[in-house]
Order: sequence, then structure tokens, then C-alpha cells
Amino acid sequence: MRQKLTFGGAFVRGEMDSPFRYIPFEVPAGTRRLEVSYHFDAAKSPRGEPGDVVDLGVFDARGVDFLAGGFRGWSGGARSEFFITPQDATPGYIRGPLPAGEWNLILGGRVNHSETCPYTVQVSLDIDANAGDPAAAGEERPAPPRRGEARWYRGDFHSHTVHSDGYNTIDEYAVEAARVGLDFLAITDHNTVSHFEEIAARTDGDLLLIPGEEVTTFWGHANVWGVGGWVDFRATDDEGMQQIMDWVHGRGGLFSPNHPKASAGYPWEFAAVRDYRVVEAWQGAWRFHNSESLAFWEERLDAGARIVAVGGSDCHSIPPAVFVHPWTLGNPCTWVYAEGPSETDVLDGVRAGHVFISEDPTGPYLELTASCNGTSYRMGDAIEAPEGSSVRFRLRYRGPSEKKLRLLRNGDVWQQVVADRDDVTIEFDAPLEAPGYVRADVIGFRGRPERGEVVHAMTNPIYLAPKDR
Repeated sequence: MRQKLTFGGAFVRGEMDSPFRYIPFEVPAGTRRLEVSYHFDAAKSPRGEPGDVVDLGVFDARGVDFLAGGFRGWSGGARSEFFITPQDATPGYIRGPLPAGEWNLILGGRVNHSETCPYTVQVSLDIDANAGDPAAAGEERPAPPRRGEARWYRGDFHSHTVHSDGYNTIDEYAVEAARVGLDFLAITDHNTVSHFEEIAARTDGDLLLIPGEEVTTFWGHANVWGVGGWVDFRATDDEGMQQIMDWVHGRGGLFSPNHPKASAGYPWEFAAVRDYRVVEAWQGAWRFHNSESLAFWEERLDAGARIVAVGGSDCHSIPPAVFVHPWTLGNPCTWVYAEGPSETDVLDGVRAGHVFISEDPTGPYLELTASCNGTSYRMGDAIEAPEGSSVRFRLRYRGPSEKKLRLLRNGDVWQQVVADRDDVTIEFDAPLEAPGYVRADVIGFRGRPERGEVVHAMTNPIYLAPKDR
């Protein structure tokens, strides 16, 4: 038996205390298939400005409580329909039993141009009252242990597949990531974890796939890695986002505001959220307004925060699919010094700040180290030694010659040399005099010189923490 339901309504400008609207509906016992389709009348937007949006997702009979609801999927505005059965589901949605009880569709609306944005939602349920309880989905196979050596691992912390608004499968991404020379790739689809099961089932190849989620709101986006399950995205203010971030940290995960720049995408507007430990300081090609992301990061470093900068391509497509962005996986590339090639090893390397970023997996290679009183330090470490102690900074560079190698102290250029060959090591001595940080970058011309210099690579800081003698 098929049961059909139709719901209608509208998002009205000025009458939206929350962007989220729930549509409850009853799922009878014996339901074998859920299908949902929807339509909304979107106003056409001026060129370059976001149009009206109505996103779509669903929660099952476990409820819709914040940070504890029965999440079953989200497609945002990427799809106009989805289905769920015990054995299969539309990408972005989680297959499995359809428990009887009250389910809720969730619509996320933002009216940017029209006064009202009407929508219509249709729900279809295939019911077999004599079928009994539906079979559960198959158990996930645990990934085999990965063994390796302590070294620099190259990766990309931000990408999207068909499980949200990307155009490619995980298999296609895995092939491309290996081809360009990546050791790991994080799949961070928007507000969903339907890709986790597919990642867990992969046991072939040397590429490490890290399951993640891009927590996506109308006021900013953030990547989450290392939680192992769904992370709520329904924050509408600083307090809600702080709760989400604290929930992530409480479960051993990492939380990273993404592309915090007003000139492209959604800037980070949760100004009162504190204590995130990672930030995406470089997204896509450097000229894609990444100077704004760099300024966002350095402003917090200057205020005394210790935040690890990572990079992510935010890739949504690769050939043979439509080419959305003029860059691919690994642009930029994040290099992590890790004890091995496992997810735990890589994320621990990020926690430690043992990270630098280059424009692609071929480099440039840029490693900043230091020594003080017989102790060696990597990027991310803090030099805690008596004030006045002598510190030797060492910068190793491999890349094209004629590029500027810079050491920056508290954001200002402190030392600069021009690489006269493609493999250079430079050293500088300085007393440990005041709290702060030292980091390095490589800049130079690329493409059209009249457009100015770009950053080719940049390191995380070594922090300066002098102690009284």
C-alpha cells in the first residue's frame, strides 16, 4: 500500500525567528520505503548575490532534539527529492530501518530577495503491514590497522562528493587524489554523514580517506573531523555554535571554521565563539580571496590564541564531471608530520600544529624548526625557556628559485632572503625576549605579474613563551 501526503507553506521575510521549519508526519509500522520531493518558488537574484533558498532534510522517530536527534539525512538545496529504504538511500541520506512513529522533515529557509517563498512538499510511504520490522542495514566492516613511518603526509582537508553538492563519487575522488600525490583526503560533505559507511567499507589502496562533515549554516561553515558520527548543524547564534563546538571537542574531534572571508562564500559570523583549535586559512587557489582568511587567522594569533592553520581545496568536481572550480584536489595541499598514516595519527599531527601548507602536492616544501638550550622544536611547538636564551631558527625550502623566503614575527616581516637555488636552508639566531610567534612563508609572482605576488607556501608558528630566569 502506498500512502501519499502533501504539505504546503511559505517562508516570509521578517517572520522568520529561525531558518528551520519542521513538518511532522506519521510513519506507520511496516513502512518499507520513504520518498520525499519538494518545490519552492525562488526569486531570481541579482548577479553574484545568493538567491532564495529552501534546504531539505529529515529526522526519524527518535526526535529532533538539538545535538541528540534522530538524524537520517540532509541534501540542502542540492536535490529536489530523496528516498530511504532499509537497504539503500539517496546519497546524503542514511539507509536502515524506518521505525514507526512521528518523523519530521526539516526545511531550512533563507529569503534574500522576495517577500515570500512558497513551498510544496510531497511524502510517499510504501507500507506492508504484514512485513514485520524491517531488516537493519549491514554492519560496517572495521578498517584494517594502517602501519607506516613517522614522516610528512600530504593531504586535503575539505572536499564534497555526490553525498552533498559535489558531482563525483568517492571512488572517483580516491583515484584522482592518488594520482596527484595525496596521502590522505577528508570527505566533508555538508551536514550529513551518509558517506561514512562507504568510506568504512573501503579497504583497498594506500590513500587514507578521513570521514568528516562540513557544518553548514547561513552564518558560517566549519569542518569537523574525528568524531565518527553526525554533528548537529542547527545553530542560529553564537551560543548554539559554541555548544556544537564544545560537543565536538568533548568527543575528541577537531573543529575548524572554513573560508572565513567575506568576498567569497559564507564568512564566519559567529564572532563570540571561542577556543576552536584549527582554522582553514587557505581554500582553493591563493587568489581566491585567501588574504582575508590569512588575516582572520593572524588576528587571532596576535591576540594570543594558538590555532593551527590548515588548507582545503573545497573541491566539488573533477573531470569527467562538470568542472566547477579552476582547481582540483590538493589545491592547496596540507602537509602533516604524523607518526603514521592512520586517521588518528594525522589528526594528532594537526592537534600538535606540525603542519604547513603549499599550493599543491608538489610543493613548495617549507619546514620551520628551531633549537634552544639543546631542545628541538617543530611548527606548533612552544619554546618555553628562560628569557634571553638564544634561539636558532632553521628554514628548509625546496621549490623554484627566485622566490622570497620570509620569516614573520608576530605578523611582521622579520627576515627575508631570495632563494638562489631550488633547495635552500637558511638559519637565523635571536634571543627569546618576548611572547609571540614566528612563522614562515614563500611568496612570488605567478601568472600575470601585474596582479602582484601570491603565497606559494606557509607554515604554522613556533610560539615564543619566555620564562623568568
